Amino acid sequence: MLLLAVAGFALGAGPAVGAKHRKARLIATKARAHGNVPQVKGRPPLVGTLPATTTTPTTTDPTPTTPTPTCPTALGVTEDEYHTYLSRSALCPGSLTVQLRNTGEDPHNLTILNLGTGDTVATWDDAGPGDVVSKHVTLPAGTYRLFCTLPQHDEKGMHAVVTVG
Repeated sequence: MLLLAVAGFALGAGPAVGAKHRKARLIATKARAHGNVPQVKGRPPLVGTLPATTTTPTTTDPTPTTPTPTCPTALGVTEDEYHTYLSRSALCPGSLTVQLRNTGEDPHNLTILNLGTGDTVATWDDAGPGDVVSKHVTLPAGTYRLFCTLPQHDEKGMHAVVTVG
């Protein structure tokens, strides 16, 4: 009998241990039934953010700086049959390179018109299929219309607008 009692205590069947386990099972059962875990005194709940660590770094890193955004210095214009595509729709004022790329089967050209003043800023001669032609232009702030001047090309959709500034 003594051997059974010792074995029972070793397996956790003692009266104090059994009462403690029954209470834990009751708490777990209630938690599952209500869909939450009750707060245990002495422990903070696991919600929100974790407290900040109080350790100090061993090295001092310089404060990272964000590079100042630069304005693009180039504008790509791709033309094909009755479409004009721009590489970007907004630019900063100043000097830039405009590159005309003809990906169509027919010749195309390009004209840049300042919509505020009505002045023609730059023109490109006809570019054959597969040709790439670049020009340097200076554009002040404003809105510009880019289009092909060949007959019926502008009317069929070969135009785009870019904003400078």
